[in-house]
Amino acid sequence: MGLPMQADASGAGLLAYLVTFLIAWVFYAATLHLAALYVIGDTPHQRATLAAAVPAFVSLFIQQYEPLVVIPILFLTDAVAIHFVYQLYARMTLVLTLAHYAIAAIIGFALYNIITLLALT
Repeated sequence: MGLPMQADASGAGLLAYLVTFLIAWVFYAATLHLAALYVIGDTPHQRATLAAAVPAFVSLFIQQYEPLVVIPILFLTDAVAIHFVYQLYARMTLVLTLAHYAIAAIIGFALYNIITLLALT
């Protein structure tokens, strides 16, 4: 039995979108900061917070599409935001974006499994 990852507790109102955006923003900011610490070194967390707002905002509007559409669009918007906020060259932007996706996938997969495990008990 699978666990639906989108609850319908408050409908599709503005509050639901706002809370979803804030959760996605915090998740993307935390994972981007971890990736930046790994790739760049010591960097202020405010940059990750600023850059993470873009993929969090875009993900709200494209979540209904297939992963083959969502992943490249989010990757591109994430790379553009990272490039402008961190002011990196193209190669370093690509490395940081790939590291961000790897860390986000690992942490997201772990959180999904924890939530699923807790829901079964």
